[in-house]
Amino acid sequence: MKKIRKNFRQYTIRAKITFLILILSFTVWGYWIIHPQDNLFIGLYNYYFYNTWCNNFKLSDNLSCGEESLFTQEKFSYFHAGNWQKAVNYFTQKRNTDPNNPEILIYLNNAKLMQQEKITSEKSYTIAVVVPINGNSEGIAKALLRGAAQVQEEFNKNPKYPGLKIIIVNDKNNPNTVNKLAEDILSKKDIVAVIGHYASELTKAALPVYHKHQIVFISPASTALRPDILNGNTYPNNFFFRTVNSVKVQTTLLIEKWQLAKLAKEEKVAIFYTPSSTYSKSALEEFRKQLDANKIIAIDISQPNFIPNKILNEVKKQRAKALILIPDGHVNSLSFKNTLSIIDVNENQLPMGGLWVLYDPQILNRRNLVKNLLIFIPWHPLTAPNQEVITKAQNLWGTGKIDAQTAMSHDATLVLTKALEKLNINDSLQKQRLDIQQHLRSLQVIGGASGNISFDQDGDRKENISQIVRVVPTQCSTYGAMFVPINYNVSDLKCLDQEASQF
Repeated sequence: MKKIRKNFRQYTIRAKITFLILILSFTVWGYWIIHPQDNLFIGLYNYYFYNTWCNNFKLSDNLSCGEESLFTQEKFSYFHAGNWQKAVNYFTQKRNTDPNNPEILIYLNNAKLMQQEKITSEKSYTIAVVVPINGNSEGIAKALLRGAAQVQEEFNKNPKYPGLKIIIVNDKNNPNTVNKLAEDILSKKDIVAVIGHYASELTKAALPVYHKHQIVFISPASTALRPDILNGNTYPNNFFFRTVNSVKVQTTLLIEKWQLAKLAKEEKVAIFYTPSSTYSKSALEEFRKQLDANKIIAIDISQPNFIPNKILNEVKKQRAKALILIPDGHVNSLSFKNTLSIIDVNENQLPMGGLWVLYDPQILNRRNLVKNLLIFIPWHPLTAPNQEVITKAQNLWGTGKIDAQTAMSHDATLVLTKALEKLNINDSLQKQRLDIQQHLRSLQVIGGASGNISFDQDGDRKENISQIVRVVPTQCSTYGAMFVPINYNVSDLKCLDQEASQF
């Protein structure tokens, strides 16, 4: 031992350092070989020798490519460490036990692509899908993700095109933080486009960020009037598209259905809305444009001291002949709650009409109080023009629960993939983003869940897909009722499962 120490002292400082590094390296490699399950060493190995794609994602940052669940906060260590094969095995097992979970399927497909890229060095595209994950909207978030995941699954099975990776983003339905969140999304340098947002308020707040970065974002749910969404600005080079019709189309249909334009001289309509909501406020403005303003009684449905009995009696005294319910998309915590209270006290006395936000299981729970309620939605599985999409969705998720949010998200992601098919994967990110915008302007997509899809010069959906549904009692649903298109023969209902295709 003394001889070894003596000989070691004879070497230069550089040689000694090199020798120590070699000893440490062999120790690390030896430990990793003996303990391959240790994620620390797997992570170090992959970080330096392989592209780990999202290794710069922080945990608990409301963005995930597969390192954590944004619903349960569970951490997926194999994915985070870049051990793609073990991540594939892990997500495959989780999907087998929870086939209706869209988050897991998205992460599974992401891991498969990364494993493939590690072996073949093939490139793939990355998009962000932004959804509202909070107490009131978690079901909506999952429905939106199912649509995107279904398209990703089918797109990635086609060997003709590069694969598609999806980053899931939680905007929490919070318009006050969405601007910064949009910047965080685009700080990830490989995102070619964005699907989202759900609420028009968030779309309006985030829109300037996406336009600044010249990146397309397609909303599957934002229906507010375009001048309000654009916040008074003009964007001659538009990057905003949507697969749903605006409230302008829906309010026209509602006015026609209830014959509100034929109200007698002193008769009125009471409109319950949220003044702070872009969507709700723009719907009210559209009613004012199409009806005599003197015919409208506007009531703030989000006020904290809302007394439903008192307010209903007041609008009756003013000769209100119908109630129009347009709360916001679960952004204000009181808006939807107060809407339910008005339904409760109305007790089917006055006819009621509402827009897509009322397509909610809490309405079904009031099946005996909503006999005269009509709701305008963009899609329903019973009258969908493309039943093949529904069948594929049911097989993919193992359930008949396919609703409008899933269909609209499917179509938003579908048109985006049709644009991706026309790109060159080797072009720069900025060129890819601009090419997507150009392709969407002229694309005419067939085979969507809602039929053919195309956009006008402003990015709005050309096709009128809005339809009216009502609540009918049925044993096909655990709620004892379901939403059915107004002219649909209820005797033709077939129970696909206990949830009857919705909720």
